Amino acid sequence: MTAERVVVFRGPSSPDQIYFRRTGRRVTWSSDPRDLFQGHRPEFDQETIWRSCRAEDVFIYPDLERLEFGELAVLGPCSTRTEEYWPTAPLELPRRTTLREYAHLAYQLLLEEVRPYAHGADGCGDRVGILLSGGVDSSTVLAALVDHGADVVAYHMGTDDPLADEAHYVDQVCRHLSVPLVTIPRSTEDDLFSVRGDFPHPYNHGWRSPLERVADRIAADGVHVLLSGLEGDVVFGPVRYGLHDLITGDIRRREKWRMLQGMATTRWELRRILRSIRPSYSLYADPEAYAETELSSDFLTPMPDAAPEQFAPTFSAQEFALNYGLWRPHGIHLAKPWGGHRLRRLAARLPNAYRVLPFAGRTIDKPVLRLAAADRLPPAVWRHYGRTWLDSPEENWCLHHPDAFARILGAPDTRLVAMGIVDPQRLGDVLANPAAIRRNADSLLCSSMVELFLRDLESKTGTDQRS
Repeated sequence: MTAERVVVFRGPSSPDQIYFRRTGRRVTWSSDPRDLFQGHRPEFDQETIWRSCRAEDVFIYPDLERLEFGELAVLGPCSTRTEEYWPTAPLELPRRTTLREYAHLAYQLLLEEVRPYAHGADGCGDRVGILLSGGVDSSTVLAALVDHGADVVAYHMGTDDPLADEAHYVDQVCRHLSVPLVTIPRSTEDDLFSVRGDFPHPYNHGWRSPLERVADRIAADGVHVLLSGLEGDVVFGPVRYGLHDLITGDIRRREKWRMLQGMATTRWELRRILRSIRPSYSLYADPEAYAETELSSDFLTPMPDAAPEQFAPTFSAQEFALNYGLWRPHGIHLAKPWGGHRLRRLAARLPNAYRVLPFAGRTIDKPVLRLAAADRLPPAVWRHYGRTWLDSPEENWCLHHPDAFARILGAPDTRLVAMGIVDPQRLGDVLANPAAIRRNADSLLCSSMVELFLRDLESKTGTDQRS
């Protein structure tokens, strides 16, 4: 700060967000958006709240600006200027760098990212924790910590639901790397809406209550630094992909031919594949493909004019809410090594053709990370294809607790009903049909958490969201 201006900035790989707001000549900024309304009720946009109820990753506060990675804002008396001061420029690499070379470099950069956490700021290194899911992202981070000789303990959120159980992969990783494992059970009797944390944003996930038990255990163990595999999907997973990416990609001709053969065996129809010759078309952004996977929200008032959902790789509502509502209050710093600046620069150089490997009827995601893990993890882990049904425990909970949704979303004083977002008649129809409950489980959970968030915000500001 100076007499003439205020400069706020965000680091090139910082997990923290900074928000700012201008009202005339008054400028405010904070990492908690609730601070910027001085006790007044934010005028939430109906469509934004509707999107949040549908589990879309949206920032719900109106009239606030936020900084992206490596950006700064110069706030003067009458003007605001935002600019990039630390750009994520692609790494300079030789032409036609191979997939295996990308994998080797990715692991070397990951080693650099985890080194400060492995040895501590003073070089001594306290015990660090890692959230271990059993997937390749978090398991490779653990392998890098072990390569540094870190004193590390793995934490896994267990479940007795066989459809969501990843214990087999977690046990293999920890035995292979000789790392102690702590499994915190996730009970099917948990009250998913009984939450102690003070959340600055709707968390919108059924894991909120079980994760509180995880945070309690980590804090009780005296672990203050926790690593995760977050950002692996964003940095190295598919964003766009198609024929155009294969044909024009900076990859070798033999690889192009083999990938074209592999693409012809995948679930993508030939007409979609041919359409992807256009640079503007992606097989991962096709409206028909979105329609196949779109979450149901049969109880919400339809908004036919709403724009399609937009992917924002630099903001995650869930991560933001957890960071400020759960990890920090427990004295835990959550680090995401895969989101490091040099790894982002490597990803900026990575051809889209290397983000997916079409092979034998499959589309194998994150081949760079899988190859990086190939010599360090059990084959069952890095070769694992497909996903465990992680939402199964929450869906089953919804089936057995329709009364909870009726109480939160169907009450006369429900804020979402007053805003015209939840339709009581549609809600009653969904809750009376077990198949509809399972189909709408994610939206039911998210809408309930948005409703509870609005009530909590109302109690803190002394305003009525229904007005």
